[in-house]
Amino acid sequence: MSNTAAVLTKSKGSISIEQRPIPKPQAHQLLVKNHALATNPVDFKIQESGYFIQKYPTVLGSDIAGTVEAIGEGVTKFKKGDRVAGFAAVIANNDPDHGAFQEYTLLFENATTHLPDAISFEEGSILPMAVATAGVGMFPTMEIPRPSAHKQSGGFLVWGGSSSVGSAAVQIAHALGFTVFAVASAHHHHMVNKLGAKATFDYKDSKVIDHIVNAAREHKVEIKYAFDAISEHGSAQQAAKVLEHFGGGKLCLTLPWPEDAEKPKGVEVVNTGAYRILTDQKEFGAYLFNDWLTESLANKTYVPSPGIELIHGGIPSVQQAFDQHKKGLSGKKLVLKLV
Repeated sequence: MSNTAAVLTKSKGSISIEQRPIPKPQAHQLLVKNHALATNPVDFKIQESGYFIQKYPTVLGSDIAGTVEAIGEGVTKFKKGDRVAGFAAVIANNDPDHGAFQEYTLLFENATTHLPDAISFEEGSILPMAVATAGVGMFPTMEIPRPSAHKQSGGFLVWGGSSSVGSAAVQIAHALGFTVFAVASAHHHHMVNKLGAKATFDYKDSKVIDHIVNAAREHKVEIKYAFDAISEHGSAQQAAKVLEHFGGGKLCLTLPWPEDAEKPKGVEVVNTGAYRILTDQKEFGAYLFNDWLTESLANKTYVPSPGIELIHGGIPSVQQAFDQHKKGLSGKKLVLKLV
C-alpha cells in the first residue's frame, strides 16, 4: 500500500507530492485511511509563516474523515472498519504522521468521533477543527458548564456565524439553551438561523451593534458571552462593544486581541485553540469528540456546516486549496475527496 502525501519540505516552502511510509498506531492511536480532507485558513498561514511547526519536512492539515485501518494498544471506543472523523495532531506534536494531507493519518482516540452512515465523509471532514475550536473556547476557556438537564439562559453572540467555527459555536450555544445572536454576510442569514440563531445581522451594517443590542432587549436577555470566529478587521472590538452595553462579559477570540486597540472595560478577553484537546485538555477532548459529538451527530442535534466546495484531484490539489483559501472564502469549506 502507498501513502501519497503533500509534504511541506521546509519553513515557508512549497508543497511536494511524495510517498511516505504508512505509520503504525501507538498506544491510544488509530490509523485512518482518509476518504476526505478539509482545509482551513490556518493551513496556508502556517505554510507562509512557519508558525506552529518546528520540524521539517512535515505534513500539514487538521481535518480528516475515513475508515479505521488499525488501532493501537488501549483503544477501546473504535475498531477496524469504523467510519470516523478526527482532529489530526500535527500542529500540537509536530509529527508528520499526524498530518491530514496524506492517504493515511494517525489520530489520537480522544480526538476522534464516530460518523453515522447518514453523514458523508465529505461532510464529516469539516467537523473536527471547527468543533474543537468552538468547544475549547466555550467550555474550558469561557468556563461555560457542560450540557446538563439545566439549560443556560441569557444571550450569546457569535461573530462570523456562517464560518465553520462560527457555525459550530452557534449550534453549541443553541443546544446549551442560550438565545443566540449572530453576525454574518446577509446572504448567509437563512443558513445561520436554521442552525439555531434567534436573529442574524449583517456585519456590513454601520448600526450592527445597535441592532444586536436592541434585539437582545426585545427578547429580554442580556448578552454576557461573545465568540468571535473572525477576530480581525475590527470584529473583536465590535463584539466587545456589544458586551459593554450589558455591563461587560466574556469575549472569546480565535486570534489575539489587536495590539493597537484599547482593551475593553469590563470585558474579559480570552483565546481559544483547537490544539488544546491534545495538550492540556485531553479529558475534555475525549468528552467532546467521543461522547458529545458522537451523540449529537447520531441524534441530529448537530449538523455539519457550512456548505462544501469540492476540490478535485486529491492530494496533488492541496496547494490549489491553500491558494483558494488565501483569496478568501465565505460560508463554505473546501474539501478534497480521496475515495
